[in-house]
Amino acid sequence: MTAVLTDLDQNTHMSEPVRMADGGRMIIRGVQRLMGVSLALAAVGLWFAPGSSWDSDVMLFKLILSLTAAFACFGLITISQRPPPPEVEIDTIRREVRLVRRARGAAPVILQQCGFDKLSYAEKVGSIVRLWDKSGVFLAEVSLTDPKALSSLVAGLRDEGKLA
Repeated sequence: MTAVLTDLDQNTHMSEPVRMADGGRMIIRGVQRLMGVSLALAAVGLWFAPGSSWDSDVMLFKLILSLTAAFACFGLITISQRPPPPEVEIDTIRREVRLVRRARGAAPVILQQCGFDKLSYAEKVGSIVRLWDKSGVFLAEVSLTDPKALSSLVAGLRDEGKLA
């Protein structure tokens, strides 16, 4: 038994790695949130700063500046959200494993695609199957409760010599 999404566009591969060990994305998201909160505080602080001028031309400048800061704050905080985790798709007919990221309102993006023959190693413990890609990097861990799907996956991996 195989569940496959067939309308994936093959040109939507990501150019960046699926996971980063140095935490670069997390640091960038943290800096974006910090900048967003700073802009929000600056927008509010323009109006409550002691000794500020209440002239009409200064008020208009403050209004434009605070609205711009509020929009930038909203944008920075919105884009700093954690991306959804990728889903693992195992196609036993085509004999390949795909990591797919689905985003609301966007087409699914294939993060990584690896055929059974290009896997470096596979391990089965009970109903859990762990897969490593061709460079030896951990690819996916799947827990299958359907015995037919598990036996089909194990048979495909054994045929390719990846599972003993």
